[in-house]
Amino acid sequence: MNRHWILNQRCLAFVCLLVAIGCRNSAPEPAKDASPGKSATPASPAVSAGDMEAGAAMLRILNAAHRSGGIMLRGECGLLGVTESYRMKTPVIFEPLDKALHEVSARYQNMYWRESPASGVRVADSDIKARLLRLKLREFRAIENREPDAVMAALWRMPEVTAFLRRNRIHFLHRAVASRKVTSPPMIVEIKNATVADILDRIAAGYRSDPPKVWIYRECDDKKETLVDVQMK
Repeated sequence: MNRHWILNQRCLAFVCLLVAIGCRNSAPEPAKDASPGKSATPASPAVSAGDMEAGAAMLRILNAAHRSGGIMLRGECGLLGVTESYRMKTPVIFEPLDKALHEVSARYQNMYWRESPASGVRVADSDIKARLLRLKLREFRAIENREPDAVMAALWRMPEVTAFLRRNRIHFLHRAVASRKVTSPPMIVEIKNATVADILDRIAAGYRSDPPKVWIYRECDDKKETLVDVQMK
């Protein structure tokens, strides 16, 4: 009697093991990369010293294709601000544009991209909230001949933006504004009824550089607050 009971228990344990394996295999593998902010499921399981930050890789891809646009990534909050969550294995494919961005999407299936005449190339992390980028302003106007940080600083001082940041507990990583003049005559940015993302596109286009400017938006959640870092390169 005890022998049959032991056999039955072993059979039951084996069935449970099969069910567990089946459940684990049924979950899509890219889910490991879907939540890069969680330390239990890192975006890149095997990181080597030669790997390249995905943000830097995508910037080079857009530069190689002479495209403007924006890159939106979810990062991790660290001592130095928002740190990169995604990395690309080297060697990284930088061109042609379609093939290079498809390589990014193949590695991180929560990454998607599109291109339009108005906004250029947009590469976005589907896990990111990016509520600030969807905020619509009635009007934005700036006259500036300094680096993009100076124009973006004027954008972040807009009453609608400051109220939104305060209401949603969003904080910026503060950067020093360069005083060096880079455009002559000064650039004029004037746009109405546009989102913050659209305004960043207009600022980038106003510099008329080659390769064109690209803005990079990163955010991370730290307890009840969100830390945001926006750069234009």
